[in-house]
Formats: sequence, C-alpha cells, structure tokens
Amino acid sequence: MSTEFSCFFYGSLIFPEVMGRILSDYGKEKITVHLNSGAPAVLKGYKRRQVRGAWYPAIIKSNENDEAKGILLKGLSYNDILKLDDYEGDQYKREDVKVFVGDSLDPISTQTYVWIDSANMLEDKDWDPTEFKKKFEKNMIN
Repeated sequence: MSTEFSCFFYGSLIFPEVMGRILSDYGKEKITVHLNSGAPAVLKGYKRRQVRGAWYPAIIKSNENDEAKGILLKGLSYNDILKLDDYEGDQYKREDVKVFVGDSLDPISTQTYVWIDSANMLEDKDWDPTEFKKKFEKNMIN
C-alpha cells in the first residue's frame, strides 16, 4: 500500500501548469496526482512575501493575525515530495503546519515550504498570483 502526502502551496505551484512541469519532470514522467483537485486553504500565523527580483513568493512565520492563502493538494507520492523538495531548493524548508480548508473551523495537518533564507531578500508586499500568471503565460508563448 502506498503512502500519500498532502501539501499546502501558496505560490507558483498553485497553478496546475507549473505543478505539472515539476511533477512530470518536464514531461518525462506520468503524473499520478490530480492537479486540479487543490482545495482553497488558509495558513494562519504566516505571511506571504514577494522574493526580490524573482517571480515567486515565500512565506515566513508572522503574528497570529496574518494569513497566507493558497491550496491544499492531497494525493502526492513520496517521489512527488522529493521532486518538490528539489524544486524548492535550499531557500525553503518543508515544515509541518495546520491549514484551514474552505469554511472549516477545524485545521488539517499538512506540510508546506517555509522560507529559511534571509528576510532581506523579501519585499514588504504580498506576491501577486495574477501578475505571475501573466508573466508565466507570456514566457510560455515566446
């Protein structure tokens, strides 16, 4: 019996096109998780920030009033998690967190990638997923 994992995503990986590239090793492997099955979720006590000079964000621990919005994706395999660890690199650490899915008042235990590099590399503004999507689509066409 295989073990399945879940993970909270709040940045570029909320987009199935991006997640699909990572999990399929850029088209070399079959994807087993349903990429469009992510449920809207909120991570309380963290804030999402734009990484300076990059298209992607990071989350950092913050005060209890802050929250980061994203998706909870279930059904990830151990191999998927290894690919995601590699994609996130040394600037992030996968940590156990609790997220609130939809209108539920009961948090769900999962994992997410938390920024561990210098806070000076983060802008003092939230990451804009709409702006990312425009840039991503423009670069995919060209």
